[in-house]
Amino acid sequence: MSVPVLLVQDVSQQFGSDVHALQDVSLEVCQGETLILIGESGSGKTTLLRLLNGLQHPTSGEVRIHGEAIRSHDPIALRRRIGYVQQDAGLLPHWTVEDNIGLVPFLLGWTPQRRASRVDVLLQLMNLDPQRFRTRYPVELSGGQRQRVAFARALAADPEIILLDEPFGALDAMTRHELQRHFLDLKQRLNQTMVMVTHDIDEALRLGDRIAVLKDGCLLQIGRPSDLIQTPAHDDVARLLHYRSDGHRP
Repeated sequence: MSVPVLLVQDVSQQFGSDVHALQDVSLEVCQGETLILIGESGSGKTTLLRLLNGLQHPTSGEVRIHGEAIRSHDPIALRRRIGYVQQDAGLLPHWTVEDNIGLVPFLLGWTPQRRASRVDVLLQLMNLDPQRFRTRYPVELSGGQRQRVAFARALAADPEIILLDEPFGALDAMTRHELQRHFLDLKQRLNQTMVMVTHDIDEALRLGDRIAVLKDGCLLQIGRPSDLIQTPAHDDVARLLHYRSDGHRP
């Protein structure tokens, strides 16, 4: 039996004496799978994503990558193995597109020639002409273009895991749908292991291989989109999906 890429085992996260951000959450993510974390604000989605990135350590339980506890990894080296895309792109404003995408390869000691070649490959993958965009600054890009550059930066050093925190949340509807289509294309071509946070249930159903529904720090259900639609395991899951008892959208 293969070891999952990511394993969350009986994880709880407590802040102070009375804030339980996560309570006994267990799940696994397999190679090439896209797992979507969804739930209301305060459900624990972002806290869980931060635990996967080693930005925090759980109060109890364990997070493992390929069977090894995250606690045993050097935190800086760990984050260079994990791509990260945030809602507002998070590009360094005084760096060019090329410099932003090449940040982690630079930190890993890649030669300038290797970095430049990788930047060109990734810009082409994101449907951005390298000749036009390599030397631009973030302020010269549209919101959708900035998010494409953020995706390219996350992929730059070919990480084994990519974490995405509301990557389409700040975009207008048309750009959002365009990037969702592009995301699905990339997903099929790259076979990356990804965990994404979103508030948008339609986005979760469209992009996720499996969906984990969280509420008040508890994992209510995890399964394929069809599982959640056809057999919601909890009333809150059914309400989140906006389904009536007959299983059809109102």
